[in-house]
Amino acid sequence: MKLKKLALIGMVVVATMSACGIQKKDATETQTTAEGESKANADVKRPSDYGTAELGKYIGVEIPNIDTSVSDQDVEAQINTELTQDPDVVEVTDRAVQEGDTVNIDYFGTKDGVAFDGGSETGYNLVIGSNSFIEGFEAGLIGHSIGEDVKLDLTFPKDYNNADLAGAAVVFDVKINSISVSSPATLTDEWVTKHTNGEQKTVDEFRAAVKANLEEQRSKSAKSQDQYNAIAAVIADSKFEMKDEAIDFEYNNIYKPIDNMITQYGMDLDQYASAYGMSADELKTQIRNQAESYVKQVIVTREIYKKEKMSLTDEDYQVVVDLNGGSLTKDELIKQYGKDEVEETAKTYKVVNFILDNAKRTDVTVNINGETMGSEEGASEETKVEGESKASESAPAEGSEAAQ
Repeated sequence: MKLKKLALIGMVVVATMSACGIQKKDATETQTTAEGESKANADVKRPSDYGTAELGKYIGVEIPNIDTSVSDQDVEAQINTELTQDPDVVEVTDRAVQEGDTVNIDYFGTKDGVAFDGGSETGYNLVIGSNSFIEGFEAGLIGHSIGEDVKLDLTFPKDYNNADLAGAAVVFDVKINSISVSSPATLTDEWVTKHTNGEQKTVDEFRAAVKANLEEQRSKSAKSQDQYNAIAAVIADSKFEMKDEAIDFEYNNIYKPIDNMITQYGMDLDQYASAYGMSADELKTQIRNQAESYVKQVIVTREIYKKEKMSLTDEDYQVVVDLNGGSLTKDELIKQYGKDEVEETAKTYKVVNFILDNAKRTDVTVNINGETMGSEEGASEETKVEGESKASESAPAEGSEAAQ
């Protein structure tokens, strides 16, 4: 866990690599690593001098209006997503496995007669045709029935991310426990009651709750976008002399979680970067650019904080507490991340909100994605989420080496 701070630009790819069939350490080891990383982060002091800036205009900066309205179409799109995510499931007992079925299986994988890490699972639900397991696994179950034990002689891809298994011949012993067919649910009062655990009992109540939730999400997103626009406007109008040690410090802060992750999953940086369509050098350049942008943000906020003779209050620290979920107090955050880190974050938000409070709205209105209203590119957030949800429905089990 890292202390949440205002990011000037979109975060570099640091996505969790679970459900990708990459070998993962057990939960205890992962938790220990996370706790150690938090302590290490608190022990590493940030440079006191990040550089200097010739400040540009920071009072009266211009920022666009952000449309946070939620349309009936947005509400229906979100409802359809939830209907798909919580489908009607019908058990099948009178036929063999077919394409599109969900099969509950136990599987046990061996290489040269010896079990390998991540190669076994019990009670796993696999959608046939999802291509989430290595080639031949899903197709090998078609035509078999409940209760059957199926032996699959397969070969891992030569470019598989685990060197011990790349190109290796393996055997999977699979037992089919059940077969079911899923289809998007129908929106009824009964489904609403089950889906919401009784929080809403009618379709009308559910539709109103979905709209209220979307409005709340968009309001929070708009606040973050306003903060980004405000500080970005000041940075764009300022001139900087940055310290290399500060850039290196922030570079390492960004790179460290990536390095921990690729080590955890037995990857190298080239494999990690290629998963996101870039080379290792391109990823490093992206991290470097983000580090420089964050250094500029720190310099600007420090300069304005000093120039405006600001000081931190309990309310300023509460912003940081709330930002990090509210589960840790100010003192607990300081103990975990260090006093300097918590103070720097509190100062940043105080300054950014000061800039925002004194900003001027332009005549331009953008949607929640930052796109000028009327742009055909502005697909709704819910539509994007719906597509992502469908793509992730058949994700393989975390740590499964049968998965691709």
